[in-house]
Amino acid sequence: EEDVRLIIEDVKKNGDEKIIQFTKDFDKISLNKNNIKISDLKKLYSIDQLDKDTLESFKVAIDNVKKFHQKQLPENYEVINMNARLQSIWKPMDSVGLYVPGGNAVYPSSLIMSVIPAQIAGVKRIVCVTPPTENFNPYVAFLLDELEVNEVYQVGGAQAIAALAYGTNTIKSVNKIFGPGNAYVAAAKKQVFGKVGIDLVAGPSEIVVVADSNNNPEWVASDLMAQAEHDENAQSILITNSKDFADKVLEKIENLKRILSKKEIIKISLKKHGLIILLDDLNLSSEIINKIAPEHLHLQSSENEEILKKVNNAGGIFLGNYSTEAFGDYVAGTNHVLPTSGAAKFSSGLGVIDFMKKSSIVEINKTSFNLLSKHVENIADVEKLDAHKLSVTIRQTK
Repeated sequence: EEDVRLIIEDVKKNGDEKIIQFTKDFDKISLNKNNIKISDLKKLYSIDQLDKDTLESFKVAIDNVKKFHQKQLPENYEVINMNARLQSIWKPMDSVGLYVPGGNAVYPSSLIMSVIPAQIAGVKRIVCVTPPTENFNPYVAFLLDELEVNEVYQVGGAQAIAALAYGTNTIKSVNKIFGPGNAYVAAAKKQVFGKVGIDLVAGPSEIVVVADSNNNPEWVASDLMAQAEHDENAQSILITNSKDFADKVLEKIENLKRILSKKEIIKISLKKHGLIILLDDLNLSSEIINKIAPEHLHLQSSENEEILKKVNNAGGIFLGNYSTEAFGDYVAGTNHVLPTSGAAKFSSGLGVIDFMKKSSIVEINKTSFNLLSKHVENIADVEKLDAHKLSVTIRQTK
């Protein structure tokens, strides 16, 4: 927290100069004021060198995410109260900043999940920041180009968040910041909140899987490992009504993880934060789920519908044994930016509305003025706000 505070203060005071210095110190990359902004994305990738099937998969993801999110556009409405005309109107934010992780964790899919709802909302200025690297990820470059994001800066960490919040000569400030990052990025987002909006402070990934003995233990094992591989602090929880099935899942995890590239992360994650809960009646699992409020919930038991009715706190819910959470991460169309660490009790996954804001409009005519003014005067008297009352009484005519 203190390191981040100092970085923010330095960028706030010295702008580009500190961005260049921190990039050299932390990323070991030399920048100058002319190349902080990426001027031509096409130089960073070649279509011929990218896997055509993978490009097709990204295009499917883009199309499905668009279809799902277009339905989220909120509607304006009008109400007449005692002849006063009231309206609620939605408008897009002027500008947003999207943080795209680099280094060990490169997630092109997160770019899709952030850019598309911003575009559907009608945001005119979409800014992307991403840590500099000697070898810019070509799929990220392709997607930025494909999605027509033309303001991209190669700067990462807390300094990128500071630049988005306070601006520099090169990077103009934005209204709200989105996107996952490491602990420094998360801390910086918390500290600049208030100056700008933020989406959420993301914690480690998590899943609760509810499965009975009718399931394939290998499938359930893979669901748990899919979350565990994100991070040593990720949490994977299995709720089942069968000790025998739980033992089979553990056995399958041991067998399957050997072939996985992140087997050490999976091992540590499951050892530190993995949990199996045995219940006699899986219908009772909703109480545990609502207490945990997991980022992801995968229901694959014969009681799915009954459990779902009683679940109030979960970010993304996946129904049935074929609905592995990876579909939501990539191509189903829902958003994978979801509340973690119990935040599903009070917040939702990322959507179009997060890139918009609403205003209310009040239009009082002579008739509604006469009908409502005495009520304003009465309440203003109770609150001892004489100027409020005066602003009404001064308009009264005999």
